[in-house]
Amino acid sequence: MKVLEIMRRIKGFSTPLGGVDWDLPLPQRAVAERVVVYLEDRRVLTMSRVVINSVEEPGHCVASVLQIRETLTQILMEPDTGDELAENLKAMRAACRRFLNNVGLNHAGHVRGRTQSAIFGAALGELRAVFGIQLAIIAARHKLELSEDLTAILPDADTDDD
Repeated sequence: MKVLEIMRRIKGFSTPLGGVDWDLPLPQRAVAERVVVYLEDRRVLTMSRVVINSVEEPGHCVASVLQIRETLTQILMEPDTGDELAENLKAMRAACRRFLNNVGLNHAGHVRGRTQSAIFGAALGELRAVFGIQLAIIAARHKLELSEDLTAILPDADTDDD
């Protein structure tokens, strides 16, 4: 990073103990924004209730997770992703792999019985939990607003009064 570029990003400077406040590079914020906009439209993350007894719904979830994983991989290959955002995206991609390993690629609507429904539900819950944590970090770091659908998967605020 060139000195002039760093100087343009500085927003404040305080003394006598020092301190510098500066903006994140715009390209990284733009990539983070693209990720958030893309994930807002992924029903596997945002549907309040997935009907797992439906013939099509698990197959749609698997297909959506495959697509999410592929898109995250493409974004990771972009030069403006940045190391911190890349770590968040890698965690999301790993969650996609865990989900697919747990439910299987050929799951396509074959949820029968309570055990398989429970496995699918647990895998979906874990996927959403990881994405919620990573999205919370991304939104806070890049000062992004999340849609109401995505805020539903964010971790609950600590309400402990102690």
